[in-house]
Amino acid sequence: MEKNIIELTEAYVLGIFEHDLPPNLYYHDLNHTMSVRETALILGKHYDIGASNLEAMELAALLHDTGYVEAYVGHEAVSAKLAETFLTKHEYPAEKITLVKELIDATKLVYEPKNLLQRIIKDSDLNNLGQKKYMKTIANLRHETKIFLGTDYTDAEFMEMNLRFMDGHSYFTEKASDLFDGKKAKNRKKVVKAWENATSTKEKTKEKVKDNKPKKYSPPLDTINGNKSAQMMFKTALRNHIDLTSIADNKANIMLSINALIITISLPLLASSIADDARMVFPTSILLTTCVASIIYATLATRPIKTKGLTSINNIESGPTNLFFYGNFFRMNFGDYKKGVKLIIEDDRKLDDSIMSDLFYLGKALGNKFNKLRMCYLIFMIGTTLTVLAFGLLFILTH
Repeated sequence: MEKNIIELTEAYVLGIFEHDLPPNLYYHDLNHTMSVRETALILGKHYDIGASNLEAMELAALLHDTGYVEAYVGHEAVSAKLAETFLTKHEYPAEKITLVKELIDATKLVYEPKNLLQRIIKDSDLNNLGQKKYMKTIANLRHETKIFLGTDYTDAEFMEMNLRFMDGHSYFTEKASDLFDGKKAKNRKKVVKAWENATSTKEKTKEKVKDNKPKKYSPPLDTINGNKSAQMMFKTALRNHIDLTSIADNKANIMLSINALIITISLPLLASSIADDARMVFPTSILLTTCVASIIYATLATRPIKTKGLTSINNIESGPTNLFFYGNFFRMNFGDYKKGVKLIIEDDRKLDDSIMSDLFYLGKALGNKFNKLRMCYLIFMIGTTLTVLAFGLLFILTH
């Protein structure tokens, strides 16, 4: 059964690649599929995952890119559907079909593998990073994405994009690292050199080049991550916001202490005075009202904001979300939090949004804190003034 289903699947995949796939799939071709299959078997045997799991791994490797017959974006879902239809037709066990579909789904670029099998197929799918013909491979990928996604990168932009991806990537299994990291490092040097050559020409730069020396690779200035001035500005702003928050809390604590002290000392003394002269009720009421209102606003200024502590992964993928603020993740499990953070740091735009979100909402909280603190001081100032005037007027009337 094991050998038969592999042979049937291989013949099925060969037929798809020969007759059904679009002609411009230069990267996701049959060679790529067979390379993924070969690596998956090497890793699977190394980690002794068992005959049944190894068979599912081989089937998933063979079938994982068949979905390109219907879709370029989201092809993994189509591949899983085609795999289910084909394997069901050949009476493959349902539980094994589910495993094959899960492994195909794990080949998504942003997918965070949950077990060893998924880590193996993830590493296998990106074995090209450590292959000799990497420069040819990414040239094929560039052609493919231009045809199917309409991308039109300059040489410098494309090489820079590849550098970003390589720098953010690491293999999930130790064996894959042993097999590919050495060549991957050499490939990175080739990409850096290609980027430097591209950016050193007049056609690829906006500024006039004074000499022919290639530039040193650095991130672009269209994101905060690559803009030193923007980084400094945001660091300074965040530090100022944090310092101002500390100042505001200290001022609120001062007001809490002063008003609590006034109530503690004055209430027993004024109570006895009211017993002797009922007219003391009026200034005493003003004083106590002032102290209580000041305490309320000082407490509101220092009260922590209410947070859900839970952020949906879908929200991270669809819009700006700040997972660096504890209030957005303290109820999340570590797996979802780790996946969410990786989604953010792998995308400079999302990382920029998180930085700006942090500064924006910290600023809003700080503004709300200072507004309540300002009201606290205003109440205290007016209340104490009225209290003094009331006691003064009462003294004049009684003498």
